[in-house]
Amino acid sequence: MSSRPHALHDLVLALPITGESFLLRRRGHTVLVDGGWKKDKIADVLAAHFPAVTALDVIVCTHGDGDHAGGLPNLLSRWPGRIGQLWLPGRWVDVVPDLLKDPKGFVDGLMRELNTVIRKKLPDPIGNTELEQAQASFGGDPVGDSKLSEEGTGDQESDNPSPTSEASWSEADWGDDDVDFGDTESTDEPDWFAELRRSSALPTDKAASDAFGSGRSRIRYRESKGRIGTASALAWLRLIDTVEAIRGIAAAAMGRRLRIRWFDFDAFSDTRRPSGGVPGFLVPINAREQAPPPFEGNFLARLTRINRESLVFFAPPRWHRLGVLFCGDSPLGDGQKFGQSFLQHSTPPGLPIVATAPHHGAETNSAAYAHMSNWADVMVLLRTGGDRKQPGATFKALGWPFKVCATCPQSNRTPRLAGVAGPGRHRWFPPAIVMGIPCDCT
Repeated sequence: MSSRPHALHDLVLALPITGESFLLRRRGHTVLVDGGWKKDKIADVLAAHFPAVTALDVIVCTHGDGDHAGGLPNLLSRWPGRIGQLWLPGRWVDVVPDLLKDPKGFVDGLMRELNTVIRKKLPDPIGNTELEQAQASFGGDPVGDSKLSEEGTGDQESDNPSPTSEASWSEADWGDDDVDFGDTESTDEPDWFAELRRSSALPTDKAASDAFGSGRSRIRYRESKGRIGTASALAWLRLIDTVEAIRGIAAAAMGRRLRIRWFDFDAFSDTRRPSGGVPGFLVPINAREQAPPPFEGNFLARLTRINRESLVFFAPPRWHRLGVLFCGDSPLGDGQKFGQSFLQHSTPPGLPIVATAPHHGAETNSAAYAHMSNWADVMVLLRTGGDRKQPGATFKALGWPFKVCATCPQSNRTPRLAGVAGPGRHRWFPPAIVMGIPCDCT
């Protein structure tokens, strides 16, 4: 997938798993965005569907939820191919040091906070939140072709950035396929993380696994005694999944000596100026590339910040390049009813794009679709994973050209790859091939 003979055609695929993971081929390079649940065994999925893939140039984790981050520790530890860089949420700096140095102490702290909620009969801050917060030839089942055109844009795409955006998405239309990932540049790595890399006295993976297992047992015990309800217990168990995934990702990255790049949501929230990534290739929409200072707060407050700030990334289109908006679990906005769009601070694309369905198409993220349509011409909405509440009514009612799903919990269809094959180097923007199961949920 990263070999030069295939470099002329871009491709984005939703993987057929219960969580969420997308594979992007762009300019001859391969990117994995999220890694599904731990049980999805994403390394095996890649080996089965893409045996020719020998390098992942970038692995992105949009946020810490178990259905996005849970499969990445195993992939980082087991996958035999080359891994270039790991892009992580900056807010993880709040918890990574403690999880690497003292996972048992971190879990004990969470349990103390749960006991306080039970003892004082406080509203459960976790249980009351929304619980869901083509082989070598890239074959598939075409469900339709779409001749793409952009009315009123002329023959050239504007490269002028918006006044509030620092992202430069320029790329010569007929330039070569080399991408500068900045591997020779110094990293913006926090001092504490550099010290952790050098440490030889961190707890073992087994000690960490025992700590997380103990936390799960204590949560289930409290549920069995009626001290917390089933929904609350499930939410706290998912919180343990989150911290286990974060710790596993950080530990595996250090073990492989991977370059880690941090993307801070808070810095964007303050400035409304996204920055960083790889210009023309993959850039953040709601983050600035920097490692933020640690946030001082209790264990639970640090984790809830992680879960609600899902990162969004964009691969900008060109006449010969597929444009893809990776939404993660973001509603694409904040403020009242998520009405303040993140997208308005980045240059609108001048060509149609593909977008991933925010939060598997959940109704809680319905505001995102208006933000998308006001910013870009979305030709395909791509989704995978989720539960039986997903996709929601708004997703189902959308009259966009194509909605395709790799998995659908609301049907008995067999999961399969879904995606879009891009145009390649043609003078005119040509038809794109859409692969996968068309959404026909009612």
